Amino acid sequence: MKINAKLVSKLRKQRSWTQEELAIASGLNLKTVQRIEKKATASLQSKKALASVFDIDVQDLDHEEKPMTPCPECHSEKIYKFTKTIETNPECLPHMLPKLGSGLTFYSEFVPVVCEDCGYIRYFADEKARSKLSTSKYWELLD
Repeated sequence: MKINAKLVSKLRKQRSWTQEELAIASGLNLKTVQRIEKKATASLQSKKALASVFDIDVQDLDHEEKPMTPCPECHSEKIYKFTKTIETNPECLPHMLPKLGSGLTFYSEFVPVVCEDCGYIRYFADEKARSKLSTSKYWELLD
């Protein structure tokens, strides 16, 4: 699951700990701490261990996506995110996130984000859809 790696690194540095010292204090492997800070992913058990050693709630370590701020096109800070998710479906969005949804209908969810100044739009796919990308025969990694 995604984790707020910047917060982990910040809390570690506030205590003047190396990654190895955090690993020892939390009971995690050094490579696990390195991966958490680099890739921002952690198991629930690792997340609980870090929350415990930093004396914070587990939810405080949740990753908060801040999509597209500032705008990659015009660098505006006036970015708006739709407050709900949009569900793909064969009737109205047949080609949006094909073969990445779940269930018999293969629906996926995504969130649109738009820049007020230039109109640049991006779509952010839900975690379930993203987790299937690397193994899907319908999607390929760009080099």
